[in-house]
Amino acid sequence: MVTKILKLALSIMLLLAVSAACSQNEDNSAETSEEASSDSAESNGLSETPSQAENGEENGPARIAQSSEQRMMVYEAHIDVETNNYDQFHQHLQERMNQQDAQMVESTISKNEQGRRQGHIRIRVPQPNFESLLTEIEEISSEVLSRNISGRDVTEEYVDLESRLQAKEKIESRLLTFLEQAEATEDLIKISQDLERVQSEIEGLKGKIKYLENQSDFSTITVSIQETAAGANLNNSPGSIWEETKLAFINSLHYVGQFFSWLIVFFLGYSPFLALIAGVGLLFWLVRRKKKKSSS
Repeated sequence: MVTKILKLALSIMLLLAVSAACSQNEDNSAETSEEASSDSAESNGLSETPSQAENGEENGPARIAQSSEQRMMVYEAHIDVETNNYDQFHQHLQERMNQQDAQMVESTISKNEQGRRQGHIRIRVPQPNFESLLTEIEEISSEVLSRNISGRDVTEEYVDLESRLQAKEKIESRLLTFLEQAEATEDLIKISQDLERVQSEIEGLKGKIKYLENQSDFSTITVSIQETAAGANLNNSPGSIWEETKLAFINSLHYVGQFFSWLIVFFLGYSPFLALIAGVGLLFWLVRRKKKKSSS
């Protein structure tokens, strides 16, 4: 009886061992097949989703195109022109500036020994109207002596300033948080000093950013104007000579009037002193006259 029970127990244990070995083999084969399929997918480049793959291919050209369209350029132009009539040129230039929404920020004028007028005008014009205004300046002038256009790319400088501004603003936010949480007087003083320094740097960065934006939005045109000999002779016409003669006569009358006014002020203001001098002189003359009579 005992022998039968032992044989039955051994049979059951043997059966359980065989079944456990079979199940382990099946699990290993399943894991091997999954790893093989995963490796195959990665080797074929299918591990990423379609949207990720498309974004990886499209983001590069898109970023390049976007950065090229948003370049910040600062344009300046210097143009030397001649004109037969300075006043007429200045009037026409003002009309063209009004049409192009431009502003005159500086203007100087002088006259040389030959009587020819020379001027320098600096203009700020919206960048889209830059080329148009340059062309119109050439059209209203008698001759263009020289023309120089320069451009400066400030995109990297602008992006760098914006990045620095964002970093400083984050530091400012943290310092404000620390300032609210600080309790010790020393901590409050130290954080306040750091906060003041950071805020000053932020204002400086904002000022530089606004300056670059203004320089990029508006271009600068410097116009040097020279009046020709014909224009100078026109200014010396008989009409202008008569006007200069009248002006000289009026000025001479003005100087004569000033002279008599000075005499009146002198005699009235110094009358006591002058009366004393006159009395002493009269007394000296009388004494001298009496001596002459007595000697004769």
